[in-house]
Amino acid sequence: MCLLLDHGLRVSEIAILTRKAFDIKSGTFTFYRPKVNKTQTHEMTPDTRRAAGPYLKHDAPADGILWRKSCKGTGKLGTQLSEKSATRALTKRVELLGRHAGIEGLSAHDCRHYDATFEARNGTPIDRIMDKFGWNSPAMALRYIESAHIANEGTARVKTL
Repeated sequence: MCLLLDHGLRVSEIAILTRKAFDIKSGTFTFYRPKVNKTQTHEMTPDTRRAAGPYLKHDAPADGILWRKSCKGTGKLGTQLSEKSATRALTKRVELLGRHAGIEGLSAHDCRHYDATFEARNGTPIDRIMDKFGWNSPAMALRYIESAHIANEGTARVKTL
């Protein structure tokens, strides 16, 4: 979930991650964005580091993509998934976690919108948002950022309490 909510990755980008993508010592991970044909490096958020470290150390496959089947009811991990199966499984897991949190119909792409909105509302300049998400135009960034419930929220003439 950190890769979706903290880093704004697409589920297809997460599905192809390998152990080699992560450098726990430097606190970074490098990944490929097939949709825009870019390779990027992100600094891991503290939550991403806490989640990635133990998984990479104890459970991640040595080669190939990171994702493995879960053995229902056992709490154990099974064989590696294919990239296509990983995309489907990650999508279903996000929906399930959303349902457990009381959010019906949550999608991995919703998490990408959430992260873009979070960045914008917390003062991240549009050029940094564009770079983080791999976008080439401000128009794309603006499509992802949700409108505020109060139209002039955060504007210069309104003081927030």
